[in-house]
Amino acid sequence: MGISLCRRQCRLLAGCLFSFLFALPLLAETPSREPSLDLPSDSRLVWTAHASGFQVYKAQASVQSQASFKWVFLEPDATLQDSAGATVGRHFRGPCWEAEDGSRIVGLLPPLAQCPGRGPTDVPWLLIAVHSTGSPGVLSGVTHVLRVATAGGAAPARPPASAGETVRVPYRATYLFLGPATKPNP
Repeated sequence: MGISLCRRQCRLLAGCLFSFLFALPLLAETPSREPSLDLPSDSRLVWTAHASGFQVYKAQASVQSQASFKWVFLEPDATLQDSAGATVGRHFRGPCWEAEDGSRIVGLLPPLAQCPGRGPTDVPWLLIAVHSTGSPGVLSGVTHVLRVATAGGAAPARPPASAGETVRVPYRATYLFLGPATKPNP
């Protein structure tokens, strides 16, 4: 019985040692590459929403060769949610963001700034100037949208098989809606 207990302890110790050696490369210090974008001066946070949905891409002929195709971004298709998970709006072609209260903004392209997401399959972080096109509401005073904390959504690595083919790539992001900073009264 004593030998059996010793064997179990040795196996347990060997398993722990193997797990540690396996995880050692993961624990090695690697430089952190956290994306960042500068905010517009004199801006304040007006609203925050979390998006969950798709980035839609369409295949079109490559400029280099009519026989090959490439993915071209077509539109976002996402639901906007608050921090509790309740639906508060939507994000769609334009790019447009529309709140449940009817307020809507449209982005002016190209983006003012962008930087790569955390990984190769993440769409970039963006800073976009916008203008209001909807009813008065939470978005009507917004001048800029910042897309951060992206997960997924990048165009597929595999090339399209034919022109006109579309793919819907799942993604998540946080959108920060910025307005002009309020000036203190004299």
